[in-house]
Amino acid sequence: RGDAVQTIDMNQDNNFEEALKMRNLLEEFKENYGIRKPTILGVRENIFTGSVSSLAWFMSAQETSFVTLGQRVLANPLKVRMHYGHPDVFDRFWFLSRGGISKASRVINISEDIFAGFNCTLRGGNVTHHEYIQVGKGRD
Repeated sequence: RGDAVQTIDMNQDNNFEEALKMRNLLEEFKENYGIRKPTILGVRENIFTGSVSSLAWFMSAQETSFVTLGQRVLANPLKVRMHYGHPDVFDRFWFLSRGGISKASRVINISEDIFAGFNCTLRGGNVTHHEYIQVGKGRD
């Protein structure tokens, strides 16, 4: 029905304040980042189970460093960011015309997320990262 698809995992949550920012995020599909418009809008994750234990806090801090500094550098200036998680927003028509988001494989079943990034990069897509919107994620 729409032009975009946001993939959400079953252990993720979104609150009302972040949902209000979705309209601004969808406007990013109209902007040019380099020579092309984006095909995957990367969204950061916020680990909301960090207060459960000291191990959960440590894992939350490690995840926060990857989703802020690491993802930001991979997206710009390196331009090598793939699809690393489920809160990303996809250009629906671009992916439907190129075989879909997930690829089924009987041999490799490690992570279905990375195949969307491979497909996007190999077919000339553009992946960006945005930190003004975040989706909550529960870790064990």
